[in-house]
Amino acid sequence: MRNIWTIMIYELRRLFISRSIIINMFLLPLLLIFLLGASLSSVIGDKAASKIDPVRVGVVNLSGEGYESSAMIDSFLKTPELKDIIIPVKVGSRETAESGLRAGKYAYAVIVPLGFDKKVQSGETAKLEFVLGKDRTDNMVAGTVFDNFLNNINYKQSVAMTLGPEALTATAPSLGEQPSVKVGALSEGGRSYTASQFYAVSMMLMFLLYSGLTVSSSLFNEKENHTLFRITSMPVKGSELFIGKMLGVGVVSVVQCAAIIILTHLLFGVNWGNRPGLLLLFCLLMIIASMTLSIVISMFSKTKASAGSIVNVITVVMTFISGGMAPLPESWVNSVGVFTLNHWVLQAVLKMMLHAEVSEILPNLLVLSIICLVLFSAAVISYRKVGYHG
Repeated sequence: MRNIWTIMIYELRRLFISRSIIINMFLLPLLLIFLLGASLSSVIGDKAASKIDPVRVGVVNLSGEGYESSAMIDSFLKTPELKDIIIPVKVGSRETAESGLRAGKYAYAVIVPLGFDKKVQSGETAKLEFVLGKDRTDNMVAGTVFDNFLNNINYKQSVAMTLGPEALTATAPSLGEQPSVKVGALSEGGRSYTASQFYAVSMMLMFLLYSGLTVSSSLFNEKENHTLFRITSMPVKGSELFIGKMLGVGVVSVVQCAAIIILTHLLFGVNWGNRPGLLLLFCLLMIIASMTLSIVISMFSKTKASAGSIVNVITVVMTFISGGMAPLPESWVNSVGVFTLNHWVLQAVLKMMLHAEVSEILPNLLVLSIICLVLFSAAVISYRKVGYHG
């Protein structure tokens, strides 16, 4: 055990005095997070809400005796919430409304059936006829407004018919507190991660995968410098040397992970969520998975260059497929991306940032734990089969 600690401490000293290690493991991740977070802030995370232009709506009131206005429709269209959304224009006939739609005079048309108010007051279902215009957005805005109007009327009718008019009177104050239409974003009042948060996670995971490159380099350096044979000739077991090196690289990776989390929070305001224990656990599992994967690759590679190339390719491919470099379609990320280490950690940490329930994060933890167990078993088997010798 003493030999393991001695080798681990030596490995720590060797890594921390290396300028390339300090730059690649600590400074470069922070630089990439800053650049990607700043330049892609409009692509990922919160975006400015789109402005809704008022929609000109032709309103046709059908009547056997010329134009007859519906009091309920008029009252609804005069509500303050609609003044910046709907511009009602009274139209004498359906033909005039359709002609105006084709000419672009109106963006939408509503046909009010004959005796609309009387039918509603007698308990019949409220119905309107809509004629769509050319613009999809205008159709969606106007359709949402009038659908909400009809749903509100039909809801009140259902309450009155089921529970009696007294129930409708009792619920009137609470119903009156809710505006007929409210403009806002679906995520309003909730949480959404920013570009800095997204790339802080994705870049941290990518560089934790690159820590496997440090493992591979450390193992092959002893062979290429011809020091492995001399070390094993001393009263030091090969397994002790192997474990000591792994522990040294593992401690450096933990420090790297902690530095990225703390510094991004202090410098860039990245909020890592409210579950630091789970965050630490996912990071440790990612480090274990990265190191064991590199061990398996190193055991079956003949040179440091070939092992390094394989680790580099796997790291880049996993980061890209998991959507860590650029936003990818959900169908792609949730199909091909599930075969990467990054996917399970990235999605879990993003959920932590959004303050998700633990039950939503546990499946990711379970899958990552199974992956680590498989890779650890593969590393043990490959070490026993191939060994670490000069």
